[in-house]
Amino acid sequence: MEKQEINNAITEHAMYKFKLNDLICKGQLEDHKGPCTETDCQFGKWFYDSAVSSRHRSSYFYKQVKQLHGEFHQIACKVAGLAVEGNTDEARKMMDYDGEFQQASNKLMETLIRWREMV
Repeated sequence: MEKQEINNAITEHAMYKFKLNDLICKGQLEDHKGPCTETDCQFGKWFYDSAVSSRHRSSYFYKQVKQLHGEFHQIACKVAGLAVEGNTDEARKMMDYDGEFQQASNKLMETLIRWREMV
């Protein structure tokens, strides 16, 4: 079960790049919550639920993912805010290859993949 949830997280969070780029183009959120809370995404609902075993909760990877997942959503929220305010240039800059969002996304994905290998 946990391996599948981690796979789902990798897919879901990879899709955020497409969602945020779409948001930058449209300039409006489809969901009033947007990407700002780490407990509202499907992975966050599972991750913060008691479904995760205590063995995994105490692991290095769980702690790393928790930190990186929170940072990912903070940065995604910042991109969304810039886009909604009409500051598309700054939002796009954050989405660039070496931008803040891409760096946070890469760190989260790498850690999720390593955690999945340990499960």
